Amino acid sequence: MTDSNKIAIPLSRAKLTRLVILSILFLAAGLWIIISNPQISNPFFNHPVVKIIASCASVMMGLSGIYIFAKKLFDKKPGLILSEEGIYDNTSAFKFGFIPWTDIAEIYEKKVQGAVASKQYFVTIGLNDPDKYISGVTNTIKRKLLIANSKHYGSPVHLSTNGLKIDHKDLLKLVNEYFEKCKNATGKKLPAITTG
Repeated sequence: MTDSNKIAIPLSRAKLTRLVILSILFLAAGLWIIISNPQISNPFFNHPVVKIIASCASVMMGLSGIYIFAKKLFDKKPGLILSEEGIYDNTSAFKFGFIPWTDIAEIYEKKVQGAVASKQYFVTIGLNDPDKYISGVTNTIKRKLLIANSKHYGSPVHLSTNGLKIDHKDLLKLVNEYFEKCKNATGKKLPAITTG
């Protein structure tokens, strides 16, 4: 494979910095609820159990985000590489690494409701054998998250542009181009990218 046949998409320091700041805000909000115990007029949100759950969730999200995104800030590797052989994934905490096109059954766009009321768009990589990628994860919590992703969204592998120097539409177009190249090169009929 020559350099002309692959494209490396770098991680975006600006996007990752914003994600670190957002994670710090989640952590600060959770700690503020724990320390100050604010009183709210709404009886549901003012309930002590609801406050504990909300504050703990906010702290956990904040700490996880700070760890994951700060670590990515110092990662020198590209976030994603597309080549004739397959996809190299370094976009998320799972970092699946190299996924050959022969392991991919389909590619589609997935829309998910975000934690802060905004929709998140992913390029989902449908695998012929998802267990092959799930079983390689030794961390129990991560493995359970991947199983849940596979069950609810059809695959454990989802590419996000949240930390990449590319927007979602451009990534979708690029993956589609390489997917088509693979189909033409191998002579195997592969499904095109769909949205949904």
